[in-house]
Amino acid sequence: MMRRFVCVVLLATSVMASPAQAAMSAVNPALLQNLDTRPKKVVLLPPQMFVFELSAGGVPTRMADWEAEARDNIRATAVRLARDDGLFELIPAPALAAAELDHLDAHIGLYDRVAQSVFVYGRGEQAAWAHKKHEFDYTVGPGLAFLREQTGADAALIVLGSDFISSGGRRAAFIAGLALGIVMPLGQAFITAGVVDLKTGDVQWMSFDSSSSKDTRKPADVDALMRDLYQTWPGPR
Repeated sequence: MMRRFVCVVLLATSVMASPAQAAMSAVNPALLQNLDTRPKKVVLLPPQMFVFELSAGGVPTRMADWEAEARDNIRATAVRLARDDGLFELIPAPALAAAELDHLDAHIGLYDRVAQSVFVYGRGEQAAWAHKKHEFDYTVGPGLAFLREQTGADAALIVLGSDFISSGGRRAAFIAGLALGIVMPLGQAFITAGVVDLKTGDVQWMSFDSSSSKDTRKPADVDALMRDLYQTWPGPR
């Protein structure tokens, strides 16, 4: 769990260093070349959202209740928007045995590492790594094929994220700092969603978004974040 959190924070830090912008994405060229192969039925894996309260001094504390709210918001919003936008049929993950849950957790952890690589290299924005936009060989392997057998889904949707929310003390310190010409960050939400082929484990699409004003405990804010992510899904609606 902590390993996954570290990678998400690294991704969030990368986004925080950049000005606010629309969601970024990376798409497997094979999918772009044949949009008819886009998955029709997708299973939503348990969202991994880590939510922290930032103290006045900037110390983060994980908030289990806030994380539960954020994950519930993501589940509901992801399903509704996928349906309303005509992207794919998004179904919940089935009940799994303990061994299967461990297997699933291990693959979500692996996906987290892959997501970091896709974010840094897979978009082809750096000259030295431009070839990776076309040599899109990111995969978690076929280990999730059992979900395909159990659900009939073509692919899985994996959602990861982190949200740092300022405490009342930090907001007060922010206002006091402004009077002294000091600006401190109040927080940041980062979220990434990706679709993985359940037969091969190949990553088909990933999208990344961040916001310094959105709060993942609020359904309307999660709606805005997920809508931005889904806007990058390739092909017609």
